[in-house]
Amino acid sequence: MKKVKLSETPKYPTPFTDGDYGEGYNCKTGIEQNILKVLTEIKNKPNWNQKIKNSEIREKWIKELQPHFEEKVINYAIDETLYYSDIFTGSLVPGAVDCTYIDDNCIPEELLNELKQNVAKLEDVPEHEKDWHPGSDNQVLDLVHPSLYAVVFGRTKGLTKNVSSTQVPKWDSVIGKGEIEFVISPKKQAEYFSEKYQWLPTEFDVDANGKVKILSYINNLHPKIHEKLYRTLEKIFEKFIPLLNSVLTDSCIQNNRMNYLRIDKEGYFDESFEDYINRVREEEAEKNGTEFERVNEEDYTFKEQSLRDNFEEQRIITPPKDYSFNPDEVPENNITADLKSSRLQVIVKLANIILTPENPKYKGGVWHVEGMQNEEIVATGIYYYDQENITDSYLAFRQSICEPEYDSLYNTSVKIIYNLEDDDLMNQHLGEIKTVKNRMISFPNIYQHQVQDFELQDKTKPGYRKILCFFLINPNKRIYSTAHIPPQQLSWFQIELMKNKNKLSELPGLITEEISKTLDWPASLEETKKHREELMKERKFYTGIKEEGPFERHFSLCEH
Repeated sequence: MKKVKLSETPKYPTPFTDGDYGEGYNCKTGIEQNILKVLTEIKNKPNWNQKIKNSEIREKWIKELQPHFEEKVINYAIDETLYYSDIFTGSLVPGAVDCTYIDDNCIPEELLNELKQNVAKLEDVPEHEKDWHPGSDNQVLDLVHPSLYAVVFGRTKGLTKNVSSTQVPKWDSVIGKGEIEFVISPKKQAEYFSEKYQWLPTEFDVDANGKVKILSYINNLHPKIHEKLYRTLEKIFEKFIPLLNSVLTDSCIQNNRMNYLRIDKEGYFDESFEDYINRVREEEAEKNGTEFERVNEEDYTFKEQSLRDNFEEQRIITPPKDYSFNPDEVPENNITADLKSSRLQVIVKLANIILTPENPKYKGGVWHVEGMQNEEIVATGIYYYDQENITDSYLAFRQSICEPEYDSLYNTSVKIIYNLEDDDLMNQHLGEIKTVKNRMISFPNIYQHQVQDFELQDKTKPGYRKILCFFLINPNKRIYSTAHIPPQQLSWFQIELMKNKNKLSELPGLITEEISKTLDWPASLEETKKHREELMKERKFYTGIKEEGPFERHFSLCEH
């Protein structure tokens, strides 16, 4: 297996462009869809890679699956799971969905407690200062969110036009500085580019040993007030490196694992041309009341040869009866991604979902990908670090699919092979990953994902779930980051202003606050929240359920 540096050759797919595969990925057959359902059931069990090797546990799982799935489907999934259990023997294992990875035992208790303690400083604020996510019915509390104080093209000030700059100035030495003309709106290269907004990533340095250092400020997280949290985030992102390496390796275009099919459509075409000819002859003989005689290929008449054009359309299509998992058919990785010795751009998010007896159920999120083509986020890492008094919840995944090559098949045939009917949406459900406490999940941004609903277990008591997210920008590209954009928060500017020994610092706080309001820059919270509303509208349209978008195209069966 060849190992190359990320900056040299790997290419990563994006949900916003056709890429090398066309608009979507290979359509999975109905049998494979059932195999994926079984794999989801198995891989959502804790320590599945260890338990699957225990014959008693394995037989118990098989019995649980038998009422719902065919024996061959179960056997295929069991054999595949056994294959991967020999490769992944530790806590890092493939998730319930292809090209996803999970780890339940990576964060030590000491580091977990450190995270909780340092995040508590963000949570412990007056009620009127809490930033409830717009439209969440006061259930989603944003602690750090990239949509607040995002880059606003034509408004945000920057230090340099050079997004590849290796210089990272001290944030407090440049606050309030910069020029608008240094922040250039990207030319609209495609429909999914925003000419208005861009999320702001932070510069992360990963050394040769995998140690992480945050080089620039995290947007909406004050570097001095929350200095301890910065150090904690460095340590946690370090734990995500192996998961992200695995996701990037699997989703890399050169490795082509995203297009891997377990059961090919050809297995559905059991009827040979000879069988087809004899079936036609037998039907004609029965219709005419004559005797049927079977013919071999060498005995075909011109009339029978002329039926070849009808063969693709009229031959019998049946689900294959003989199939099994073959390790030799699993695609090998041509290259391996390695984030060590890399300068990365990462977007950080912290959020809590809070339920109460008065508001006891979270209805779930919308289908979406992270960011737009401006950010080119290629992978996500989520740490479910704390939860209390909530029911089981899952993170569901689906992918866009290409229109299958159906060779003039009738509607019923496409239904048999792909479970696809005329006017169906061109996406396929891939499964869901259970989101348990202390679980790390990483997945490629080529998938749409959706947070499933959950509710309070005990309806008389409150409950919550807390998450930390890292969104990884394509390591081969550079975008505007907090190394180029000075802090836009007016409150940060006010803090620094009062620290300087000048006449302003001697004035009462209310007066300096009023003076700050007259400044054109940095931006006020009120202005920023208006921009957030516009940004969210834009991204809801483009990254969510957009009619005729990559995930919402309709299948149209042509009759040839």
